[in-house]
Amino acid sequence: MAALVEFLSKHGFRPAIDLLDDPIRQMDANRWEDSYLRDPLTLIIIAISPKYKADIEGSEVDPHGLHTKYIHLMMQQEFIQQGSLNYRFIPVLFLDATQKHVPGWLRNTEVYHWPRDTEDLLLRLRREERFGAPPVPTELTLVIRPVT
Repeated sequence: MAALVEFLSKHGFRPAIDLLDDPIRQMDANRWEDSYLRDPLTLIIIAISPKYKADIEGSEVDPHGLHTKYIHLMMQQEFIQQGSLNYRFIPVLFLDATQKHVPGWLRNTEVYHWPRDTEDLLLRLRREERFGAPPVPTELTLVIRPVT
């Protein structure tokens, strides 16, 4: 995660992590939800890994897993409320994660691999398209030919 945070910072973003390793700087789920999840303009990168899948689907009761599961449920609820359209959740595969680790509700979304897809991820975060629309001529030409 540190490499991703550094990469995003270097490209002008202000990344915030829902859970940090330092317990003094940890942000609880309610504060994270109030500051980021409730803001519809904030894009959220979901770091997909085998551990993430275990946290959201598992029955373990550790504080990290509960925190992750709660945030995941809040994101899923927003997705459903948006008519199953994903406007701001960006799944990124880390470590040895594969498509099977992506939650079912995110499988129809473009999934990025870290660090392989850094250019595509930047375009998504900037809300830019890889290919621009073709230029439209100022004068349109219409040719009519009779069918014989």
